[in-house]
Amino acid sequence: RKTILMSNRMKELELKERSSKSLLANVLDIDDDFRHCTSANSSYMRGGITIDESAPCSWGQRDLQCILKELQFITNRMKKADEEAELISDWKFAAMVVDRFCLIVFTLFTVIATVAVLLSAPHIIVQ
Repeated sequence: RKTILMSNRMKELELKERSSKSLLANVLDIDDDFRHCTSANSSYMRGGITIDESAPCSWGQRDLQCILKELQFITNRMKKADEEAELISDWKFAAMVVDRFCLIVFTLFTVIATVAVLLSAPHIIVQ
């Protein structure tokens, strides 16, 4: 039953990871496009008219740039949280393996020691 629960949790984590990677890829693509546009449009002329920093369009670009920076911060945070969660999951799995190994060794030792004590006792086996 625990194995089924663990496999379900792993499937859920994989699904979340896929969706977050997809969203992260979209944000990174937007970042590349936005940087290309702003570097190309920082000092350009359209129809002989120079667009300066006080234009309403540049305010929109600044707002978009601030939003993009906030999105990058959030995605970096999410990436770090995902990496930490993956690391924690790996350590939990390792702890589970060590715990199971210790249980098996302890059980074998207890059974072997019990059998050895019972066989070595002179009054238990009467001939």
